[in-house]
Amino acid sequence: MSTTKFKNEMTPKERIAALQEGKPYDRVPCNPSLSAHAARVTGITVAEYHLSAEKMAEAQIAAYKTYGHDFVGVSAILGIVHAMGGHVEYPQQSSPYIAGQLVKKYSDLHHLQPLNAEKNEHLLLIFRAAEILLDELGNEVPVSIGVRAPFSTAATLRGVELFMRDLYSQPELVHRLLQFALDNTIAVIKKALNLGVAVSISDPVASGSLISATHYREYAFPYAKKLIDAIKAAGGSSPTLHICGNTKKIWQAMADTGAGALSIEDKIDLSEVKRAVGDRVIIAGNIRPSEAMYQGKPEDVVADVKQGLRQAFDNPKGYIVQLGCGLPIDTPPENIHALVGAVRKYGQYPLNPELF
Repeated sequence: MSTTKFKNEMTPKERIAALQEGKPYDRVPCNPSLSAHAARVTGITVAEYHLSAEKMAEAQIAAYKTYGHDFVGVSAILGIVHAMGGHVEYPQQSSPYIAGQLVKKYSDLHHLQPLNAEKNEHLLLIFRAAEILLDELGNEVPVSIGVRAPFSTAATLRGVELFMRDLYSQPELVHRLLQFALDNTIAVIKKALNLGVAVSISDPVASGSLISATHYREYAFPYAKKLIDAIKAAGGSSPTLHICGNTKKIWQAMADTGAGALSIEDKIDLSEVKRAVGDRVIIAGNIRPSEAMYQGKPEDVVADVKQGLRQAFDNPKGYIVQLGCGLPIDTPPENIHALVGAVRKYGQYPLNPELF
């Protein structure tokens, strides 16, 4: 938690560095998790955004200059699956998705080739977009590449429903698939870190709505920890880890992965997270992406920001105002302006007394 009053506003890069290093900083950072909403800023289709490094980077740059948030980045999630042999569909105006099932039976693993992070066209597109962002904004704002944790990648390759059954019936084969997902993801993060970007991790299939805390510790946790260990060993900073749903039963395990920040969904009271693990990790969350950002009005967004600040502004390791999950593509721009504006107004240290 920062208590110093600053005369001049810090750049996002300075602010995040101070937060991570435990030094004073001027205000709470804000991450609206824009993703493909950036396509709406430049007027291109979602498919054009995902299939052109230049357009992707241009859209992220335009969105940053429009909204003034504290993080920019691109995602390698679909690129990793594509590079392992999966098929990805790119609708013109909605989110891309993975079509088909790559591991129909576990013998298929013998035929899967390790991805080549230096040659796959979809991964090269992501890396090129990240390079453009670094060239244009890297001195001012942190740039990141997002990846899935091995558990969620393995579930994607196998099919989530089958994978859930396999946890009970084929544990040894599940671990083989998890190791395959881990090895391929490490190849991507090493390339990303060589570029000079940060890495963020999401693990939606590890949600408490889908698996038990016991299964999380048996299957998801070991591979998330190995991935984070690899990030640190390659010179990267401790990443943010996001898991959807109610994660209360696994907060300690999530912190044990070595993540630097835990991204929490919007149904959770952040003061509970603060009491449980706030002395170990930064808390990131938990603006409602649908009810407030997409369906709500600016005043609903401001109310969410105030609530998050009241609950977590004094977290010992710090707090980032962030969405509880991904931002819907067609979120009204006025709600994103309201988000960033509310953080600027109420998130300055010392905090605005209007909050209380």
